[in-house]
Amino acid sequence: MTRQPAPAAAPGKWSTRLHTLLGWLKGYVLIAPAIVLLCIFTIYPIFWQIHSSLYDGSLLSKTRNFVGLQNFRNLLSNPDFGQTVGNTVFYSVGVVIITIILSTLAAVWLNGKVQQRLNSLTLAAIFTPHIISLVSVTTIFLWLLDPQIGAINYLLKSVGLPTCPFLASSKTAMFALVLMMVWKGTGYYTLLTVAALQGVPKDIYEAASIDDTPGWRVFFQITLPMISPTLFFSTIVCTINSFQVFEPVNLMTLGGPANSTNTLVFQIYSDAFKYLKLGQASAEGVVLLAFVLILTIIYFAFLGKKVHYQ
Repeated sequence: MTRQPAPAAAPGKWSTRLHTLLGWLKGYVLIAPAIVLLCIFTIYPIFWQIHSSLYDGSLLSKTRNFVGLQNFRNLLSNPDFGQTVGNTVFYSVGVVIITIILSTLAAVWLNGKVQQRLNSLTLAAIFTPHIISLVSVTTIFLWLLDPQIGAINYLLKSVGLPTCPFLASSKTAMFALVLMMVWKGTGYYTLLTVAALQGVPKDIYEAASIDDTPGWRVFFQITLPMISPTLFFSTIVCTINSFQVFEPVNLMTLGGPANSTNTLVFQIYSDAFKYLKLGQASAEGVVLLAFVLILTIIYFAFLGKKVHYQ
């Protein structure tokens, strides 16, 4: 009994498969430049940093010795590094909480005002610090916060109040940095929150008004849930940016006084380019990466469940 050959595929079927394959390849070709740049400037440096953290040697040295996890053991046994981590966490918590709260309140206030032209001018004034160069901002605040000739202490003296050392004291220096970065970053997140508020359907507020719902319940049960995706995004971005703080520390305090404003990124910079300890700096970079990664996972695991998507 002879076996019948399999019927040939219909021309239309091969045409459909070819069209699907070309569409699939077209998508990857379009995103290929972005993937290449991501691999070169993000993925490869991460693996290179992890690899470098396992070796010891100077930045200028051609030979480097494999030391395993010794760089991480040195960090854990160094009390100054523990203080640096604490400074970074304190700075990040302060900046994130104050910035998000102030930007949300400012956005709600601006969104509730009737005068649109005044709203635009106020929002522009709040947003302006965000577009000013950070070097210019630090120069202004160095003058404002100077313990001897600063404008703020001059005003305090003029009204008979005691002056504050600000950046000259280990007890107040970090608070001064947090204050400056909150002033600079609030406008950006206010703009994002205002845009989210303007996207909330008006009929929801009208229904709440008909039911005579108190204002605080409208805010917590309607406004916050409706803008929660924007607040979630703002919190993650603000957290990542705060952990990467470098310019204010480098330009204003250099980590002092008494290591009270030293942060992880500034410590990485000092160890890598000042003391030429590439292995230790790479280990500190891995610690910073782990902190940001863990916080992001926690945000998505806990805060992500409370986000209300329309």
